[in-house]
Amino acid sequence: MSRNTLEKVLYDLSASGANKKKFADDPEAFLRRYQLDDRERALVREYRVRELADLGVNTMLTWGFWLQAGRSNRDYMKIMKREEA
Repeated sequence: MSRNTLEKVLYDLSASGANKKKFADDPEAFLRRYQLDDRERALVREYRVRELADLGVNTMLTWGFWLQAGRSNRDYMKIMKREEA
């Protein structure tokens, strides 16, 4: 697991509208640009923010990643507290 690479992915998605579009259009193609293993790609592709945070990924990045996808802050907080979303 590479926390730094995961953080780079989330940062790149938050910093660039073009990257957001590429990820939305074809997540696998976008994620191939980074040295991630299958599990890491799945965590990002499936928005598994609690698991990303458990790996040490900065929660400001996971939160921004979650919100930029149009998901609710309330659901994010439930997931981070390990409640159902």
